[in-house]
Amino acid sequence: MKIGILLWDRTGIDADALALLEFGKRRGHEMSGFTLEEVEYRRDDGPATVRANGIDVNSYDAVISRANLIGDVWQDDLAATAGVFRDRTERLTMIGDVLGPRLFDPVDDWLCAESKFLMAQRLAAGGFPVPPFRSVSTVEDVAAALADWDDIILKPSYGLRGIDVERVTDLDADRSIVDSQLSRYGTVICQPFYPTQYGELRITVCGEVTPINMLKLPAAGSWRCKTLEGASWERFDAPDDLIDLAVRATRHQGLTWAGLDILPTADGYRILEVNTVPGFLTIFGDGPAAEGHAGVFDWIEKQIDTIG
Repeated sequence: MKIGILLWDRTGIDADALALLEFGKRRGHEMSGFTLEEVEYRRDDGPATVRANGIDVNSYDAVISRANLIGDVWQDDLAATAGVFRDRTERLTMIGDVLGPRLFDPVDDWLCAESKFLMAQRLAAGGFPVPPFRSVSTVEDVAAALADWDDIILKPSYGLRGIDVERVTDLDADRSIVDSQLSRYGTVICQPFYPTQYGELRITVCGEVTPINMLKLPAAGSWRCKTLEGASWERFDAPDDLIDLAVRATRHQGLTWAGLDILPTADGYRILEVNTVPGFLTIFGDGPAAEGHAGVFDWIEKQIDTIG
């Protein structure tokens, strides 16, 4: 098959996409990669042609998206971010309109997963265990959430790498955080804080397998389970019920490849996020990474065969 990889960018920061390209070649597929910035459109007569790095997108049997819709400027310039997001969403939508079910994954599902509000709404509607959440747009909204939950998390609906995910326990002491979040984003998602001292789970779903699962433990004195902020991690032997939950949630979101952040709580698992461009595939070595790559290709080949 002729398979394209929609790359995060050309810097090589997404090593998993490059590894997927090489894995596909070894599997016997004709592989090539391109970014959203390399997408162009043209119409003379008949339907518009969408080209990516000079190749007609319609010539691909499948395209795997690891696209970056938000860009890397969002934390510095929200107006510029909005423009980048609109442009990249338009490009991805044009590709999706050409490919239909040959795009992995559908644009609507991708956009749903990019928004924390839409993601939580869809998961909750499907009966999946997500934390309670509400939108807050004023200081009074935050005060009401604190009155109900005592300890809360505020975060933007669109974001990456945990930037601007903040904890608020006292409105007076944490007023600068609240003011900054509201002035910066207008409306943010608010959830009750769950203790993290026992860690947060990352389950990586690759098609129908979950070969790279880990337990992330916060650094001493911190509640954040972010590896870029000193959290430690170890391989986690996920029980069957957790694997089943992660795979079902990924399918419910319409995704092929996802990294789920799941918190074990006194009331059971809580799905915090279903990430569209999971990393860490090589964190436990080449074996689990190859299993993950194979899982992605197994799933895509199966779906393409079904399409006919």
